[in-house]
Amino acid sequence: MYGPVRSGLTHCPARFAIKGNRPETSYPGLFVGGADLTVGDSFSASIVGGWMAANAAMGYSMIDHVYLKKNLTSDLEQFMEEPSLVTERDGVVVEDVGVPFKEVNIDEATKAAESSKEE
Repeated sequence: MYGPVRSGLTHCPARFAIKGNRPETSYPGLFVGGADLTVGDSFSASIVGGWMAANAAMGYSMIDHVYLKKNLTSDLEQFMEEPSLVTERDGVVVEDVGVPFKEVNIDEATKAAESSKEE
């Protein structure tokens, strides 16, 4: 099988009119997540559906999210530190990024591209 595989609810108006299409279920402790909870039908919609299920598992409601600005993401932000891009190791300043930043002069890059076209 090749390509994306979809096995959720059909993408029709009835899907969005379903009463009870939410992460909480009638079974205690059972939550559902995925693209079927959102309007989209993509990978990012699945991530949002999972985020909605995680918030439901934590007991957050729409009032918590909209009015109190309290959700799983804001709770996690309290414990996260701002990343430091420059650190010092053994007296040497080291950038703490996967790919080091290299400043490029636009004029030099344009000249190099034009010279490679001429060859």
